[in-house]
Amino acid sequence: MQTLVGLILMAAGALGAISPYSAWYLSTGWKFKDAEPSEAALLMNRLGGIAGVIVGLVVLVSSCSMAGGERAVVEQFKNSLLAGEVRDIKVGFVEARSLSKEDLDRAVELMAKSPMSAFDPGNSYGSSGAATIYYEDGTTDELVLFGPSGGIELHPSSGKAYRFESPELESLFRSRMDGT
Repeated sequence: MQTLVGLILMAAGALGAISPYSAWYLSTGWKFKDAEPSEAALLMNRLGGIAGVIVGLVVLVSSCSMAGGERAVVEQFKNSLLAGEVRDIKVGFVEARSLSKEDLDRAVELMAKSPMSAFDPGNSYGSSGAATIYYEDGTTDELVLFGPSGGIELHPSSGKAYRFESPELESLFRSRMDGT
């Protein structure tokens, strides 16, 4: 969406910078018959157009850099899993239980290999369970079990959430939530 806004700002700004008479006519000139813009009005349209192009370019570049940052979150998460940095995964809200060694290894393997899709969690929030991934360096990641997307979700601090597209992973965590 930001990319589209940036492109629209650049197009409108380019119109004002390249053809200030056309920009004046589209903004106010159409209201007056046989009117001509003053040099000051043309200068303001030209300067406003240049500013619009610059702002549009900044919005466009920032939207591209944010999209790259989102991919970096997923890559960093998966690299941590593949590097064997996971010490423990605890499942539960109040009395969190650690996964067995076999389940831990299986969960890490499934999370590392399953595709992840980004989504906006929105303002409504609820889940059937939670899990915390503990790493060797003392950092943690939070998983929401069967939250807004209906599946296993990673909620980093970036604002976007990511859903694991793995029915097998969902089955593993569902069985651990049930206590089996």
